[in-house]
Amino acid sequence: MRTEEYNMLAQLIKELKSEVIGIRTGIDSKIDEVARKVTDAFQGFGILDPDEETWTEQQVCERYHVSRRTMYDHRSKGRIAFIKNGSGRNCKIRYRKADVMEFFSVLNA
Repeated sequence: MRTEEYNMLAQLIKELKSEVIGIRTGIDSKIDEVARKVTDAFQGFGILDPDEETWTEQQVCERYHVSRRTMYDHRSKGRIAFIKNGSGRNCKIRYRKADVMEFFSVLNA
């Protein structure tokens, strides 16, 4: 390969690299923009609320008009995910808000 051919090839590679980086940067910014819009939409529907990410068992029972025993059955059969704070009988049970909403939407469908 002659020197001028090598220089031309090097220049083409450099241009291609800069174009790829520009495309990638554009795609990254578009992905960030879409992620922000989806997060805003979920917050608008009350799915993502930074002040209230989990509900107590009592809150779930009141909102969805189910008994504590029904929620216990769902938990024990693995139908709904939960967070148990502590290890005793009287420990607090909490549910992620998104999990509860998804569970009851599928249950009532």
